[in-house]
Amino acid sequence: MLENKKDRKYFFQKKSVLILCALISTALWGSAFPCVKVGYRLWHIAPHDASSQMIFAGVRFILAGLMTLLAAHLIERGGIRMGLRQRHLPKILFLGVIQTALQYVFYYISMAHVTGVKGAILNGSSAFVCVLMARIYYKDREKLSGGRIPGCLLGLAGVVTVNLGKGSLGEGWSLLGEGFMILSVLMSALGSLISKEIAREIKPVTLCGGQLLSGGILLTAAGAVTGGQIHGSSIEFGGILLLFYMAFISAAAFSLWTILLTYHDMGKVTVYNFMIPVFGTILSAVFLGDDLWNPYILSSLPLVCAGIWLVNREPGQKKNRS
Repeated sequence: MLENKKDRKYFFQKKSVLILCALISTALWGSAFPCVKVGYRLWHIAPHDASSQMIFAGVRFILAGLMTLLAAHLIERGGIRMGLRQRHLPKILFLGVIQTALQYVFYYISMAHVTGVKGAILNGSSAFVCVLMARIYYKDREKLSGGRIPGCLLGLAGVVTVNLGKGSLGEGWSLLGEGFMILSVLMSALGSLISKEIAREIKPVTLCGGQLLSGGILLTAAGAVTGGQIHGSSIEFGGILLLFYMAFISAAAFSLWTILLTYHDMGKVTVYNFMIPVFGTILSAVFLGDDLWNPYILSSLPLVCAGIWLVNREPGQKKNRS
């Protein structure tokens, strides 16, 4: 199955495959919001212990990187050896710094200071940043026309609305919470752009595994140097299982996303980002007991989703009239 590059390209360029893989990726990423919150409790990590949070994240991504590289070796028949050259290593390390280390330093610290629902919705703004970055880099292919400008405004209105939950924007905002989630979003969008470019010369799954592993090592080292620690003797079995599931989330979602970015324009892939806050909000409400019926949450979620859809809608997506 998918014996050569041509077969893989034909398979992943199918619309049905794009939709299915994108939905799987966004569902996995959406489930990460409640998982991180539950993980802190099971691993006995305090909300303000940023160093231990980095170690927790780093171990997750080291495991994810090893899973992904093993998959590359098995699926791509020696993809680790054939897909990597010495000149590729600095590029993989750079992507690991941006897309794993920096993105998830901000993400994990943020998730200790915001609810799972709010984190999911704020994270949904990554689609807007992706569009703006793609417009800057791909000047000929990505244009801020049609519904993209009103879509950005609509989505940003949703991001502002969710921060009114405590009565005002000032009371509902903190640097370590909402501020760090926005910084995580910036790193995510930049990482998607870099990943799309590097994947032109490195096999996508191998690239994904390399950046997850290198980023995970950097996160773990940074957490250890700054005094973080994980007390393994006090960890419940459920915490171990959760960690492996979170590693699987990263391995599967990042691999699928990187493959999709390789075979499709950035806008066609990022349109599905609107499902991350949808999945994240629902799953956080189910597993964490977050307030799904808060009027600010109910108002902001459709704004964000509609805005992301408008931003990523193809300019020619109008019904042909005969």
